[in-house]
Formats: sequence, structure tokens, C-alpha cells
Amino acid sequence: MVRDSLDGTVVQNQKRDSAAEEQSQNRAPEETAAPDKSRSSEKVKAESQETPETPKKQLNFLVWSKLSREEDSDSWSPLTGANANSWPTHLHPFSSKAEYHLMKHTYQQLQHSGYYWGPMTMEEAHEILSHTRLGTFLLRDSGQPDVFFTLSYQSEDGPTSVRVQLNDLLFSLYGSHRTFASLFALLTFYTSSSCKLTEPYRRQRPEHLKQLCRRAFVRTYGAEQISTLPGFSTQLKAYVCAYPHSI
Repeated sequence: MVRDSLDGTVVQNQKRDSAAEEQSQNRAPEETAAPDKSRSSEKVKAESQETPETPKKQLNFLVWSKLSREEDSDSWSPLTGANANSWPTHLHPFSSKAEYHLMKHTYQQLQHSGYYWGPMTMEEAHEILSHTRLGTFLLRDSGQPDVFFTLSYQSEDGPTSVRVQLNDLLFSLYGSHRTFASLFALLTFYTSSSCKLTEPYRRQRPEHLKQLCRRAFVRTYGAEQISTLPGFSTQLKAYVCAYPHSI
């Protein structure tokens, strides 16, 4: 089980089966979190591009950038059957329209975070984090088709990965009973002084000055004050609201 302080969370790298690699280049091991400091882990599910024969309401995770430009909020229409086969990566099922909108909004804000790396294997994430300071983390797409995100971070035992679960519109880390209304609330909690996450590892290093200023603004005034403060242009308010978080 994952402790709420992230202390003692351990995962074991799962070796790829060579025969499976020959069948599909996209099959990859998925990470799990072991109880406390135990070295045991669950049998993991491999990623696959195979589409179930039974049609399911599914929408590709990587086309949200296109969907984010849609003006009609009621235009949600999940892909089914043969239409789903045209997408290049594994598909994620949405249990409801509310879940779809929650994930769409989350994805849009993640594009401005800098620490969301998109599609990435566990091995690639651990290689990037292997030379970072304790507590450094990044967020990436999960290799497991029924999970959206995986949090990878540098722990006392080395690079570690844990799945970010979404159930009933609430986010949580695999093995933890603590839930959050948003992914950013989850990250804010685990980056608090009492927890083990310290700083995100961003794709762009160094960052643009305006990105640093945006987070400083949110820390100082709070995201809820953005629309009421005088002297800020509509364009500036829109920029801050695109990522109203201090992480």
C-alpha cells in the first residue's frame, strides 16, 4: 500500500517478455506500488493496441488537444468499434460524460504545467529521474490501458512509479485511500512539506520567465482572485487561468 507520505513506496521493474515484443512494439511493462517496503508486486498488465471485439465507449487520450478546441460542450461523442481502430495508441474508457469533461479539463491544464511528459515508458522515466535530487517527479501517460496517468519520482530507493487512479471522479494514488477532487489537488498535497515530493522535473529547462511569474502570482494572490484584480489585461488573466496552480 502507498503511504500518504509516499514513504517506503517501492516498485520493481518488470522485464519485457521478448516474445511479446516481437508481436507488438507497443507492449510495455506497467508499474505497480508494493506495500510499504516489501519487494512483492502484483502481476502487471501489458499495454496492447488490440481493440476488443465488443464495442465500448472509448475516446483516445492523445486527441484531447483537438477536442480542446471544440466550442460546443455538448459535442462529446465517444468512439466505438471500427472507428476506434484508427487511433494510434491504446484507448482509455470513460465511464460518463462528467468523467470525460474532468479529464479533458485536466489534460488542458497539464499542457501548461511543464512536468507532463505524455507517452513515456517506465524505463525512460526512471532513466531521466536517475540523476535528479530526492523528491523530483514527473507525470506521464500510463502504459496500462485502464489508467490515465502515472507519477514517477525519485525516492530513497531510486526512481519509483505509482499509478494515478480515477474512480467516481476522484483521483488517488494506487494503494492509498486518500482521494482528491482534482489531479492538481493530489499533487499539491504530496508536495507539501510533510511529504516526499519536492519539485517537478519539467521538459523545458530553464523555464520561460512568464511561467515562473504565473506560479508566483498564484502563490501570492490565489487563483480565485485572478478575475477580480484590477490592472490586468484579459490576455494576462487568460494566461494565468490556463494553469492556475503553484506547482
